[in-house]
Amino acid sequence: MVQRIAKNKKPKRSAQFKFIKDLLLADFNNRDPKRKDQTAKDEKRETEVTEQKEAEEAEHEMEHILNMLRLFIHMEKLMLYSLLACLNCFLYYFTVFPARLLFGLFGRRKLTRNSKEYNMLGLIGLATMVLLRVDTSRVYHRIKGQSAIKLYMMFGVLEMCDKMLSSVGQSLMLVVRAKRYKKGQAKAFQTIMLNLCALAYLVCHGFILMYETIALNVAVNSYSNSLLTLLLSMQFAEIKASVFKRFDKEGLFQITISDIIERFQTFILLTIIAIRNLIATTTSFSTLIPDSWSWNSTSSTVVGILCGPVITVVGSEILVDWIKHAYIIKFNRVRPQMYDTFLQIICHDHTHNLQKLQVRLGLPIPALVVLFIVMIRPALEVGLLEVSTSMIGTVSIVTMGVVCLFLSKFVLHLALTKWSQALQAHGGPSSLVVNEDMYVPGLLPTGQGKIDEQARARLYGVDGRDGNDKKSMIPSSSNEKRAQHDSKRNLKSVTRYKMVSKRIW
Repeated sequence: MVQRIAKNKKPKRSAQFKFIKDLLLADFNNRDPKRKDQTAKDEKRETEVTEQKEAEEAEHEMEHILNMLRLFIHMEKLMLYSLLACLNCFLYYFTVFPARLLFGLFGRRKLTRNSKEYNMLGLIGLATMVLLRVDTSRVYHRIKGQSAIKLYMMFGVLEMCDKMLSSVGQSLMLVVRAKRYKKGQAKAFQTIMLNLCALAYLVCHGFILMYETIALNVAVNSYSNSLLTLLLSMQFAEIKASVFKRFDKEGLFQITISDIIERFQTFILLTIIAIRNLIATTTSFSTLIPDSWSWNSTSSTVVGILCGPVITVVGSEILVDWIKHAYIIKFNRVRPQMYDTFLQIICHDHTHNLQKLQVRLGLPIPALVVLFIVMIRPALEVGLLEVSTSMIGTVSIVTMGVVCLFLSKFVLHLALTKWSQALQAHGGPSSLVVNEDMYVPGLLPTGQGKIDEQARARLYGVDGRDGNDKKSMIPSSSNEKRAQHDSKRNLKSVTRYKMVSKRIW
């Protein structure tokens, strides 16, 4: 009885399981070919899309590398034009400015029409007289006796004070020039106070620039290369401070302007140092050459004096600027053509209004003029006494120098005018507009990971087949925000000391 029951139950279970097995296998076999075909098509499509994205990304990365190499030509063209424009503004105060004053004094023009020029002459003259009382040799030896750490801190403090005083001085000079002199005790008191503030600014800024010049002179005159190495390390510290940051077009323009002014001031300081080292003493030049100026390939003392510190300091400045801007445009996906737009704006300012150019660049021309006069006057007196012992010879040498300055100013202005005409004819008004062609295609880094458009749509629960209402719920991407930002703002409103970006460089 037990055996028969076992035999009857076993076929029933196997039949039931067989029925379920056949049903599942039939359902699986019926759907499996379609599923395999669909899966194969999806995988093939995803593979093609992935390969296409990788190819596009490889092209973009290759363009980044080429842009880093192409940048040098675009940036140095901008730097060269801007430096020549700054030099033109600087030479104005030694050529055209005194000529206008003499013409207004002895000509038919009234004194009131030249009141601004005479006011500026008085401010520069008084600031020069105050700073001429500073004993530069004592300052030189005081700085020379400091340790390397103190000098490093002093260079940083001087650079910070220079920028702060330049910003305040630009505002003061604009107010003094634009102030209309009217009658009345209140207006007279206000005018006197503004001129006193402007005079105090010129004295303070000139004193800071004097310290900076003497500190640089100590570095390039050092008989060991430790101080010069310290100066170069400060230049390379700029890379760490500026490279790994996000820049918009206004911030990139401001940091470019900052590099232009820094390079121009370095050129002025090195010119002063070269002149002072050439004619400051009566001893032989061969006994004055420090180790940092030595050249194995030449025995010319003059070439060593002029080219030794210039090539070391300026060459490192050019190298640091190139590396810094190369990585900035790489991380922010900017093409080097953006610097051509900067060049067009500076060219337009130089052609139409030199005062506007100085405001845009933040160029402290009056303070640099005071510095140049204070630092060069003692050396020129010694040089004139050595070259000529008669009054006629001294007057003739000074006259030749003035004529050379006027000729240099005329040739420089003519060359800049021709260059400006060529740039404006080649560019046109459309070259001042920044559009998406100035950027390398691709998504900007947001700092939160790389997310493409499909991933953003899935993240916010929006399908590509949905309407525009649901698509509008997706926040704007970094590229869309940049396009909206560029369409609203214009680079013509950017100046050196105006907060148009996250910070002022």
